[in-house]
Amino acid sequence: MTTATAVISVLLADGHRLFRSALAALLDREADLSVVAEAAWGDDALQEAELHRPDVALLDLDLPGMPALDVAAACHERTPGTHVLLLTAFARPADVKRALADGVDGVLLKDLAPGRLLSAVRALAAGDQVYEPSLVQDAVRARPGGPTPRETTVLRMVAEGSSIAEVAKSLSLSQGTVRNHVSSVIGRTGARNRIDAIRIARESGWL
Repeated sequence: MTTATAVISVLLADGHRLFRSALAALLDREADLSVVAEAAWGDDALQEAELHRPDVALLDLDLPGMPALDVAAACHERTPGTHVLLLTAFARPADVKRALADGVDGVLLKDLAPGRLLSAVRALAAGDQVYEPSLVQDAVRARPGGPTPRETTVLRMVAEGSSIAEVAKSLSLSQGTVRNHVSSVIGRTGARNRIDAIRIARESGWL
């Protein structure tokens, strides 16, 4: 008598439809993996996570809308059974540091081999963590410091009362990029939120 293999439910969130579709096809070919929801925006990804409560959520680190790190943190609170794996083409050390600090289950580069990704999904579902070693090394080696000039500009405008939409329009950036800059400052400073990041930046003389 054989025992049926438990199916691992997966949420995919990536702003690039072609990449997301290819990833869904790869996962759905596996008998023990099932893509139960997809999203192109961070806000939608969180809603889908709350609705489907997947075993694993694969999030693009540069998701438009709500930043992926914020989505991961919200999932940790609202859907604690969901293990989050961040995929990125290029991870900033501050992002990896925040991911480690927030208990994100994994961060991998997008150019990984398909087999490695499948193994990572199964490992996360089993309760393990999977981090790209080179990303962790870069995060550990990175020296603490202030925000970049662009991040400083964004944070100053936010501190002065501008909304994300107003900052984006003024700097000719997408709202997602502005949110990513704010999120990067939060991770870089170890702040709890944007208000705390503004306080730390002012106390450190960056603003």
